[in-house]
Amino acid sequence: MEKKLQKFLTGIHKHACFGLIACFLLGTINVVTGKAPLDLNGKGAITEHVVSGKVIDETGEPIPGATVLEKGTENGTVTDADGRFKLSVTDQNANLVISFLGYGKEEIAVNGQSTIEVQLIPNLTSLSEVVVIGYGTTKKQDLTGAVVSVKSEQLQVRPVTSVGQALQGQASGVLVRTNSAAPGGGVNIVIRGTSSFDQASTPLFIVNGIPVPDIDNIAVEDIASVEVLKDASATAIYGSRGANGVVLVTTKKGEIGKTSVAYSNRFTFETIPGDLNMMNGQEFAEFFTDWELANGANPDNVYYNGSSDLRPLPSEAGSTDWYDLITQNGFLQNHNLNVSGGSEKNTYSVSLSYLDHEGLIVGGDYSRLGLSLNNKYNVNNWFGAGVNLIVSGEKRNGSGENVSLEGNSSSPISAATKMMPTLPIYDALGNFQRNVLPGTQNPENPVAAANEVLNKRNDLKGVGNIYLEFTPFDGFKFKVTAGTAIRDRKNVGYNPTNTILGGQVGGRADNNQSIRKYFINEYLATYKKKFGVHDIDALGGFTYEETTTEAFNINGTGFFTDAFLNDNVDAAAQIDGGSSKSKWQLASLISRFKYIYDGRYLVTLTGRYDGSSRYHVDNRWGFFPSIALAWRISNESFFSTSGPVSFLKLRTSWGRTGNSNVGSYNSLPTYSIANYTLGNAIVPGVAINRLENPEYRWESTETLNVGLDVGLFNDLIDLSIEGYVKTTNDLILTNNLIETSGLSSTNRNVGEIRNKGIEISVKARALELGDFKWDVNGNIYFNDNEVTKFDQDPNNAWRIGNPVGVIREADIDGIINDEAELNTYLDTDGNPIGGAQVGDYKRIDQNGDGLINGDDLVIIFNPNPDFSYSFNSDFTYKGFSLSVLLYGVQGGQVFNETNRYFTQTAVVRNNLSKELIGNYWTPENTNAKFPSLASDLVSRVPIAENGSFLRIQNILLSYTLPKVKGINNATLFVSAQNIATFTNYSGLDPDVNSTGGSNPQNIGWDRAAYPLPKSYTVGLKLSL
Repeated sequence: MEKKLQKFLTGIHKHACFGLIACFLLGTINVVTGKAPLDLNGKGAITEHVVSGKVIDETGEPIPGATVLEKGTENGTVTDADGRFKLSVTDQNANLVISFLGYGKEEIAVNGQSTIEVQLIPNLTSLSEVVVIGYGTTKKQDLTGAVVSVKSEQLQVRPVTSVGQALQGQASGVLVRTNSAAPGGGVNIVIRGTSSFDQASTPLFIVNGIPVPDIDNIAVEDIASVEVLKDASATAIYGSRGANGVVLVTTKKGEIGKTSVAYSNRFTFETIPGDLNMMNGQEFAEFFTDWELANGANPDNVYYNGSSDLRPLPSEAGSTDWYDLITQNGFLQNHNLNVSGGSEKNTYSVSLSYLDHEGLIVGGDYSRLGLSLNNKYNVNNWFGAGVNLIVSGEKRNGSGENVSLEGNSSSPISAATKMMPTLPIYDALGNFQRNVLPGTQNPENPVAAANEVLNKRNDLKGVGNIYLEFTPFDGFKFKVTAGTAIRDRKNVGYNPTNTILGGQVGGRADNNQSIRKYFINEYLATYKKKFGVHDIDALGGFTYEETTTEAFNINGTGFFTDAFLNDNVDAAAQIDGGSSKSKWQLASLISRFKYIYDGRYLVTLTGRYDGSSRYHVDNRWGFFPSIALAWRISNESFFSTSGPVSFLKLRTSWGRTGNSNVGSYNSLPTYSIANYTLGNAIVPGVAINRLENPEYRWESTETLNVGLDVGLFNDLIDLSIEGYVKTTNDLILTNNLIETSGLSSTNRNVGEIRNKGIEISVKARALELGDFKWDVNGNIYFNDNEVTKFDQDPNNAWRIGNPVGVIREADIDGIINDEAELNTYLDTDGNPIGGAQVGDYKRIDQNGDGLINGDDLVIIFNPNPDFSYSFNSDFTYKGFSLSVLLYGVQGGQVFNETNRYFTQTAVVRNNLSKELIGNYWTPENTNAKFPSLASDLVSRVPIAENGSFLRIQNILLSYTLPKVKGINNATLFVSAQNIATFTNYSGLDPDVNSTGGSNPQNIGWDRAAYPLPKSYTVGLKLSL
């Protein structure tokens, strides 16, 4: 009976497209209000022939709730709990149409028969597919919260190296920004908008039930699905960590059947998308000479005067393309081998993966070796045990990252942009050439930075659990789990004596290690049962979690040889080091109750009670509840499935979640080592560096969500619409203290942020002609972010009403072109405002008081996009398949700091952009983009650029070979990634987040970011 009633609730969630929304709305009004309902009792039909029968599934089991309709009429009925039906039809030669959500329709001719048995075949894209949720699973049709499921096939469309990269464009409501395109580089994932001032807005990552800090080490090929939990109904089960959403990663498991062996590989060739458009040697020498003259230099005493090889005349200057010297074509190879299978007693899946990536910057590479294991053993029908394990080793050489555009950065990209192009690689003595221009920065020689500086990071990661499951009686399960996640990270480096930093200190070695150990113990009880039209699913349990982080470092300078690199710090003349340790615990009671009445009305109640050691004892515990309601309208007796709408469900939810992604001791008084003077002696001691903060409490987020799920035209189209308002209270902000306190800062709960938005996802089978099929899917995501309260310094009141991450500055209104214009730009004393001169930017005096001060600041930069979107088309014909993925962002700005440093001429300290040539103000060139070379006024307004773009993200062509004995599947494929980006952004790539990481205040900055490559891939998938 249980299986029969389960099938009564199964359905299909098929493909949809944006253009059919209007059709859906009109069709729904017509179907629900304008047509007569089915005559479910057969009354009103012209009784000429009675047909009885049974509807079964592909295994022969009855299907309750299937619709049996006389074709061309509204005369019909539904099957009972045993899958049986009885219907009077108008003609013994009538045709019956039998349908059930999640199964294909069948049309049967009566032909005078009085008894008919019909078998329905399930659709592959069915609403009855299982979706992973917090601490359990459910059918897609039974979801009451906002959950997006991305299956393995979708993740593997693009040849990416991490799960985060694969999610870009695949899930509505999820914005994925590239922190770094370097080998092993990460992404920043934000779900439904930024919800904190200076705490990370990254979601909680769960891998096979274990929370982890990131998911970069998991091979995409090993993943069965990724579920993104977005609203409070879905995330409240994670309580104090659910405010930023939850990403659940489930790896592949074995299935009952014979052993299956699968192997896949891919080889990717990467090319540089462009260069930084910097001046060559002659251009720089000429420009620098013009700059000197504009700033009052004696023409006989300019730098490039031909007095030496390093000071040639501009016309005789040589040129070194530093960017070209440190860049190369990249190459990536990836291999994955999986063995899986099982029996009724035991199922298993074992995967081995290897990835090797040589990047676009010389000396930069990344490799990863991984093992994934899933095994479950059923001792008998009431007791089982299992294990999930993922182990990986990662090696990363050469950062290639730009840490700073200031100072003596050893980043190859930063150095290449700052090094004078007139200089050779080596000086006359064969040493690496240094910058010699007076007043310029002295970066590391780019060739030395790429080839000589050692910069390595090695990670050993493991995440896994073992569990016992008890099923003492039908419907009840008790599960005990012990799990762990360990990361051992070593960062090592060496600057030899032939580099700037190493030469200053006689060589420098750095050895840093951090070890993160996480432990979890769970006791969970679930009860699932159906009683007639009542379906209940209850969960309760207790969890205890503990995280310990240890860090060690030892550094040395003054080596008599570079031969040891970082391996023998004892050989250093001076050695420094340190260590630290932190620990925090989380104890939780969790509960969820889900009830479905008659397949039509659904309610989910969730509650979690968390106690975290990170907060003061007075604010340590928090309760995080949620409630969700859903109405499956298409299961109502008045709803006709003969119209365009085959499935219709309305959802709403409310809940509260928290953000505990804060420091372990922020609420406690802490101390640091300090030296004291006693008499004539210096003695060690401790000093307080943070006061106790008993008011420090949770950031909490309340979310109201409304959703609509629609199936159209008998499963051909699937449409999902979500609307939400997410309000985060008690926002934590670091507050600087006055110096006389002897302390630097404290943390306070200061404000409120609201995110509100709309998400639309559609999938559709657009065309099917014989062997040719065309499937489309897409999503669009709108979000509005706003600070609604800020209980802090009045000077920060401007934040209210604006998004997080914005920058204020005095706006500009072109360039002051002549004395007449300057004379209209005066302060109250009749002097030019702010000491402005002809050729300067004209800053706007917003209030007309003749001053440029804080009252004149306006928002010049906002990184938050208006919406993001993606569209994917899949064409299949026999063994051929073509997939095209488009991804775009509309609105939002990129803070192009690269352009700021290489177009500002107040002080020339590095190489400059070609864009300056002939494009700076002179009395003869008044329509210039940039101010006079004599201007010392710097403005950041021009570098806040429109970040909108549309990218051809991926084109994939594959061919599946005809089956041969012993080979289940063999597929060859080629693909191209990032082959075209349509944007007005002047930098290399608008999808950039090179300085922000997860810091909300620095999102969307481009600081000489690692270039995103264009890449071309060939590969093979083989299964036996």
